[in-house]
Amino acid sequence: MDFEKRLYEALQDNSQKRLSAKPDLYRRPPVGIIRETNYGPVWMVETVYDQGYMHGRVELSNNISESALEFFDPSLDSDHFGVGSAAVIDTETTGLAGGTGTYPFIVGIGFWSGGRFVVRQYILRDFCEEPAQLAALSDDLKSTSCFLTYNGKSFDIPLLRTRYRINRLSWGYSDRSHLDLLHTCRRLYKRHFESFNLSLLEALIVGFERSDDVPSDLIPGIYFDFLQNRDDNLLLPVLNHNRDDIVSLFVLTQETARRIDLALSGACEDDLLLFSMGQMLFRCGEYERASSLMDEIKLQFVDDGVVDETALFRAVLAKRMRDWEKALALWKSMMDSGRYGCYPHIELAKHFEHRVKDLKSALDMTLAAMNRLEFERELLPHLSYSNLLSALKRRRKRLQGKLSRL
Repeated sequence: MDFEKRLYEALQDNSQKRLSAKPDLYRRPPVGIIRETNYGPVWMVETVYDQGYMHGRVELSNNISESALEFFDPSLDSDHFGVGSAAVIDTETTGLAGGTGTYPFIVGIGFWSGGRFVVRQYILRDFCEEPAQLAALSDDLKSTSCFLTYNGKSFDIPLLRTRYRINRLSWGYSDRSHLDLLHTCRRLYKRHFESFNLSLLEALIVGFERSDDVPSDLIPGIYFDFLQNRDDNLLLPVLNHNRDDIVSLFVLTQETARRIDLALSGACEDDLLLFSMGQMLFRCGEYERASSLMDEIKLQFVDDGVVDETALFRAVLAKRMRDWEKALALWKSMMDSGRYGCYPHIELAKHFEHRVKDLKSALDMTLAAMNRLEFERELLPHLSYSNLLSALKRRRKRLQGKLSRL
């Protein structure tokens, strides 16, 4: 009975509380304007940047070389994607779970128009404005030809597509080329940074330091406070955060393209970037170009881990290119250093058996590899050790059989 009494009192208190008033959707906002659409009004904030605007230490420019496109995303078609005609899209949402319960209460889009970079942000002051928000976004997307996002393939674009479907509006942009720069940064800068948060990359690569920025994890709570208090000024810090994300994303793309162009012209001093670009070319079958980039790396200026990784990759590349003289020199150098386990011994055993037809040397290399493997047994996972040992035993048996027949 005590529980029922407390529940009844709580319900009474809740029913007596005054609900917050609905916002006046036609009143003048603190910044921006009320934009009228066929589906009603929506709050829009527009910010314009001229070419030459300094974002950090990088000058905003629309002149981005298309030669870097293959390193952004090898699947992109240069005929259908151009950074200068892209729509930079970023959303601020009520949560990160996705699904029908997640609303993008701010949708920001950046694009070039008349030689200036325009950022427009559409803000939901109430959920009934969502059709107008999406309609205004569609109108702006018509002047662009592709998408540029940061984690947009996994979050922003699928979320927008869901919101259009829920509001019975046509998305109409499913076939557009889309560059998600997060995946590009993970491929190119994987040896530079441990985290790929956009605010970290803009500070370290672009040199842009935010002041009084809103942490991303607090943004949904700020919007819920706005819904409770109906004070438009609460959203101004979130608008600044969203606008900085859009400009930083474009400038980060621009600066990354510049660094790639320097590497392709032989003027790059970033050995880690050269290594990553070489690996990307290798995966695309561009072995000659990958080899030329790897030859530019100055190993005396990188740490031992990168030196070892570089030597392994150059050996694999030389083998793939059938440059046996270079591969043989690399394998022998790796074997002499003693830092590469049994890998160079195994490659030399293959070389002597199948190419040189020196079975005695092949057997010696196989036995040396087995000794090396036993020495490093405790350092390897059990499955890797077992597989390597079984393969070496089969090779030893095959070579001994060949030698006995001779």
